[in-house]
Amino acid sequence: MNTTDQAIQEIEDVGYTIIPEIISPSRLIQAQQDAEKLLHTIPAEGLNGTRIDGRMCKGLFAKTREFDDIAANATVTAIVNGILHPHGRSAYYSPKQGAQLGTAMIKDVQPGEDIRALHRDDNYPIPHPHPPLIVNSLLALDPFNDETGGTWVVPGSHTWSGQVSTTAEHVTVIMEPGSIVLFNGALWHGHGPNYTTDQARRALNLLYNCSWLRPWEGEHLGIPENEWDSLPPAVKAIL
Repeated sequence: MNTTDQAIQEIEDVGYTIIPEIISPSRLIQAQQDAEKLLHTIPAEGLNGTRIDGRMCKGLFAKTREFDDIAANATVTAIVNGILHPHGRSAYYSPKQGAQLGTAMIKDVQPGEDIRALHRDDNYPIPHPHPPLIVNSLLALDPFNDETGGTWVVPGSHTWSGQVSTTAEHVTVIMEPGSIVLFNGALWHGHGPNYTTDQARRALNLLYNCSWLRPWEGEHLGIPENEWDSLPPAVKAIL
């Protein structure tokens, strides 16, 4: 079984998969530098209940072309389409078009930042479980582990009905910078607390949805016409 097929099977079985070293070390360095230029402060909850300066950047595609190649990465899009648009899977399948980029942002869990409670990204008014509508992903720009606020996931919860329980037993996504986790949008997840004093936990967050769904934020909006005309076909295909 190749990497793509194995990843698709893992997402179907447990709800998520990790692909190590999806980008090269040199590409990682460039991504870290580009992310740092774009991040801006936002209020966040500190571990002691006070407010701290978190960091985030939304609407990447209208602001920069520096992450286009990662969003259109052939392995990532093959996995996403394998989950969202497999031939003959269900009535939700649309054979005419591949998955669409619903939102693209950079997230940074700052030192001392508290948890984000377990939740689902797939909150469409369709009873759970149902065929996949969203595949979300986080490309690690810093280490993901128990100390830095690595993402919490509840294996198998993408197949569960009912409301999300914020006290469900979870596991932490452990991965090194340059690796990526992809997961079914119905999977219960959230980020853990960053217990460190000096280690940020930055990530490139790319969320994909079925082609027939309205995207969350419309990443194509705000791209000047002359830039749009020059985009590679693989990038246009996900927008």
